[in-house]
Amino acid sequence: MNGDEVRGTRFIGPTGKLTRGYDVAEVDALLRRLAAELDAERQVGPLIENAVFRTRVGTQAYDSEAVDWFLEQLRSQEDHPEPARMSDPWRDLPVGNYFTRGRPGDLAEGPAPPSWQARRKDRAQDQECLARECADACRDFGQQPGTQLRWVVTHGGYLYSVVRGELLTAEQQTLASVRTRSLAMDRATVSTGERTFTWKRAAGRHAKAGSLNDAVRALLVPNRELLDETGTPILCGSGQNYSYIAGACITFPDQRWLKFPVRGTETENAIMTAVDQAGNKVARYRSLAVGGVLGGEITVHPRQQLTNELVLALVISAPWLHSYFTSSAGGG
Repeated sequence: MNGDEVRGTRFIGPTGKLTRGYDVAEVDALLRRLAAELDAERQVGPLIENAVFRTRVGTQAYDSEAVDWFLEQLRSQEDHPEPARMSDPWRDLPVGNYFTRGRPGDLAEGPAPPSWQARRKDRAQDQECLARECADACRDFGQQPGTQLRWVVTHGGYLYSVVRGELLTAEQQTLASVRTRSLAMDRATVSTGERTFTWKRAAGRHAKAGSLNDAVRALLVPNRELLDETGTPILCGSGQNYSYIAGACITFPDQRWLKFPVRGTETENAIMTAVDQAGNKVARYRSLAVGGVLGGEITVHPRQQLTNELVLALVISAPWLHSYFTSSAGGG
């Protein structure tokens, strides 16, 4: 990534929503400094590692998950040689609500700041550009290499009807199924083959979420565990993907973890990505509603082994793309 690309990067919150995230002016200032360092062929890792942003609410806030992901990817380019990155077929798939404009000079400091009318027009154009890119990505979702899976949910139609979800292979083989009384999966029974697991509120345990922001979000909902027949935790969940905030995290017993950032302006054009603690893209999720059946498609990275552990993580996280666009204010 070069200086012009960094200067032209835009981070966007959900259209028409009250976004809470990083201060726009502070992020833009860092991008200008990073671009200057890249142009001078100097390392940008120290600048990124020491960056701290104030939190804002409203139009002067950038999507914090998108900013974190972009900066982490920029930093990782210094840690991994180009041949290793080029060999990843998913390397160029974006994660989070950001894109690079064709006018990289937009972030340059001019003689006077633009008017609020100009800023409003730019934001509208950015939203339109992002929506087009997201729609194109959803259209091409099935063309990416990897293991193709389906997530299908059926509901009895009544308030307390049993909700059943199934994770299926391309050949319609059931890898895992879920039975619950709530689409939010507050408590659920998960089955894989002959084994049965219970997804329930954790008793005094706290899953590590990977960073301060995620740890704070984890306080929004009780931590949960997936327990096997003996009561042994298989994985833990913290935070939530809700109200346009991607705060959900799955942590495994050895402290590996997955986060689930979302890129999209609405459910129909959104893709959620499972990202591990090393920044690798493990799986991608797309919403799919056909004939009144709620569900989606999941593609697992072609180099990722479909272990029982990963299958359980996928079936637990599958509803989180839909919940990201749900809010108490009626969004999504």
